[in-house]
Amino acid sequence: MIKFFRKIRQKLLSKNKFSKYLIYAIGEIILVVVGILIALQVNNLNEQRKKQDLRENYVNSLLIDLESDIVLLENQISTFNTELEVHTSLSKRLSSSDATFDTIRNIARYEFLPYFTPSNNLNLNTYNALISTGNLDLIQAPLRDKIQKHNAEQIETLQTIDLNFKLLAELGYKYIIQFPINVEFSAIKGTQMNSVWEQIDENELKTNLNGILTSKITIYIHTNRLRQRLIEKTKTLVEEIKNYDK
Repeated sequence: MIKFFRKIRQKLLSKNKFSKYLIYAIGEIILVVVGILIALQVNNLNEQRKKQDLRENYVNSLLIDLESDIVLLENQISTFNTELEVHTSLSKRLSSSDATFDTIRNIARYEFLPYFTPSNNLNLNTYNALISTGNLDLIQAPLRDKIQKHNAEQIETLQTIDLNFKLLAELGYKYIIQFPINVEFSAIKGTQMNSVWEQIDENELKTNLNGILTSKITIYIHTNRLRQRLIEKTKTLVEEIKNYDK
């Protein structure tokens, strides 16, 4: 098209028709400007499409993370519930009117384990990527605010559970130093520890066993409540994302 205008312009100049040449020159300029505007619009549309695709990828990835979190949290709750049943059963036997010091000592030595499964993690990769790249702004404000709030609740939950686990680990370490338990990886096993257990003070054992068992049951219950609450909030956010107009 530009070549076409150029040929016409050259013919007009050769025939000294300046006024018509001027009109065609202006038309050529307008054509160039229109072409630039069209190119800018096409480029803008391409950029918008790229952002749209990137936003959809992030939202879908975030949805996968959250749904995985629900499964992960449910499994963690199930594991703790199984251990809670064991600890609750021990508590009932220890509290029975028929329980003797031998009963308490045997449970402490052969059955009770102060250890626990310190599983405490969530799928935060997508959210962290949104923050590190600055792409969180790709998601519209109402949903973006909910995602940020949920992440803050995730972090708070993880930190609270970590704190409880740290406390329980410290109690467990102190307990096994004073009252050696009989497990496969114990350095000294079998009858070699009989003399130690025979001389353990009754009230001291009762106090320490009660303390760590009570702490373990309490922390397990509290942890499961925190996880269950986070599950409900995660499910709510999942529905928000599924209804989100990408």
